Amino acid sequence: MSVSDENKIKLEYSVMPAQVYYTRDASNPSKAVLTIGVSNTTDSDIDLAGFEIALPVNVDETDANALTSDPSSITPVSFQPTKWDFQNFSDATFRSSPIAPVTGLKAGESITFQLQGITVNEAKGTALLTITENAGNDFPTLEKQVTKIASDLDITLYSANPVEINSGAISKLSWATNAAARVTLLPGDFSSIKVNDSVDVTPGITTTYTLTAYGEGPNISKQVTIQISPPEIVNFDSNEKMVNAGDTITLLWDVKYADTIAISPGNYNDLSAEGTKDVQIWENTTFIITATNKGNQTSVKTVPITINPVSITNFKATPDYGARLGESIELSWDVKSAVSASIQYGTIHKVEQNNLADGRLTIVPNTGIAYSLIAQNALGSEMTSLQLLPLPLGWYKATSNAPFQFSEPPLVLKYKNNMWAMASNLMNSVYYSFDGVSWLPATNATAWQPRSYSAGIIFKNKMWLMGGQIPGGANCLNDVWSSEDGITWAQETGTAAWPARRSFGCFVLPGADKIFIVGGIDATGNCLKDVWSSIDGKTWVNETEQAFEKGRGAFGITVYNNEAYILGGLTGGDEKNGTPTNDVWYSTNGKQWSLLRVNWQARYYPAVAALSNGLYLSGGIGKDGKGINDLNMMNNSKRWSARSGISNIKGASGLEYQNSLWCIGGGTNSEGTNKDIWAYSPATN
Repeated sequence: MSVSDENKIKLEYSVMPAQVYYTRDASNPSKAVLTIGVSNTTDSDIDLAGFEIALPVNVDETDANALTSDPSSITPVSFQPTKWDFQNFSDATFRSSPIAPVTGLKAGESITFQLQGITVNEAKGTALLTITENAGNDFPTLEKQVTKIASDLDITLYSANPVEINSGAISKLSWATNAAARVTLLPGDFSSIKVNDSVDVTPGITTTYTLTAYGEGPNISKQVTIQISPPEIVNFDSNEKMVNAGDTITLLWDVKYADTIAISPGNYNDLSAEGTKDVQIWENTTFIITATNKGNQTSVKTVPITINPVSITNFKATPDYGARLGESIELSWDVKSAVSASIQYGTIHKVEQNNLADGRLTIVPNTGIAYSLIAQNALGSEMTSLQLLPLPLGWYKATSNAPFQFSEPPLVLKYKNNMWAMASNLMNSVYYSFDGVSWLPATNATAWQPRSYSAGIIFKNKMWLMGGQIPGGANCLNDVWSSEDGITWAQETGTAAWPARRSFGCFVLPGADKIFIVGGIDATGNCLKDVWSSIDGKTWVNETEQAFEKGRGAFGITVYNNEAYILGGLTGGDEKNGTPTNDVWYSTNGKQWSLLRVNWQARYYPAVAALSNGLYLSGGIGKDGKGINDLNMMNNSKRWSARSGISNIKGASGLEYQNSLWCIGGGTNSEGTNKDIWAYSPATN
């Protein structure tokens, strides 16, 4: 303010208080009220248009020369509102004007105004307020200072020990104040605390505690934050991620900073911070571990467990082959990843859970029947079946009405758990049966031409058929065919190296891995005595031209105890001119043959089969052209014994099936076609 301005001021001005507390805590700002006194101390009335008071302002809270950073909070108040107006003229400038008829101040008169709600900034210093009079054509000014000082009120100490704790643990808050009348502590209920004190707190979550001191001057607050570590799942895992249903896995976990630990599903609660749990798994399951502290802070982690599809690795019957009617059979199984299982055989037998993986069931079937094992889990099911054909001891007639017209000895084979019959009566039909009762045609139009008196064998998981007699009387073949299903036949060769023939033998010796053919009758009716072999049915090697002293055909042939056996047959000619014999020849290699003399009746086209307890020969055709009705058995010592056979059948083919001798096809003594299917089943023990 210049001297000239001060000399021109007509009225006397005062600003009180001359000192205010500056803001030291932004959350508790210092609020000041300035009272402006205006007086006419002269002996004369003074006319005046009014005055303005301007406060120093800066948005910078730390400006020592500014009074405030927010003038908008200031409220101007006139203590003589009917005579003098006092309004906010612009930011931080306030104007007072007389209200007509008042024109000024009379001699000795005083007026008072206030600026309320001033938020003092955060800097110590001196602020200069400018007062400007409006005297018409003249605007003299003067300055008034307001000093910003600190109050004695203070928080000299405020701390937490420790500042990092687990949820619900204790931390001590301590503080000291100066010039405080009282203090408050939030959050919480601490109504009895003192201005210099300490208190234990147990926060559940990270918490900021605010201490506020009250006294002369603006309130002072300080804060302390106590950090709470949230629950931490260091590890949650299992020893296996993919298992079979019913398997037990081990869950493993390691958790920090948690008060409660639980795993679901399973309701495993109140678990220790570190541990393991064995759990049995029956379906795809996602395990969830939940760790919670006292502040209800939660951490979650999952472990998915997947089950394997159900699989049946084994389902068998003991005995599964050659069972006898009335004898017990044990079913056994090995199943993986099953939740439930059942065995169906007309009725349903539920498998108990403790036998799911592997179990046993004893049955006594009274007929041929299929058993199905069905296993399930949440992903689906699997089924496997086996067929059992328990046969009665002794002779058993399976049927009297076979559907085929195989009046000449058919080629019969055991293949893929069925009996197969074909190549008889100059036909190209193929039939198969599981039980000898029901015979189904695989085809009635094979690729090979109709024929009779063929030979065949099972070799390299195929059925093989070769040679035989075709229409036209003396016409014979030397072709070779194979099939995997009895429907589709592949010709391996149309003209094998061996001479065409019929009524011959075919065998495979264990370990030799090749087919042998032996003997037979050629197109001129001569009996042959050669042996040929082949590893593929195409290329044939002559093993010997002189297997026996005399050629022979229409014999029975089988392999027993690793030796090939030729039994009976014709020598010296065909069915019209040849002589039936009871010779038995055997060989270990197909090249050298030894003679075994027997005492059973000479015959040709006998039915023969090697069973587990001996070599069996049944029936055949005698010298008189009639069927022979005996049954002969050779034991391991090559000793023979006789028993009764079946009558009125001749030229039936023999087959080992279900450890029984089956007699299939052929004719009758009345020159008819045999429709009976017979089986002879010896005791197996």
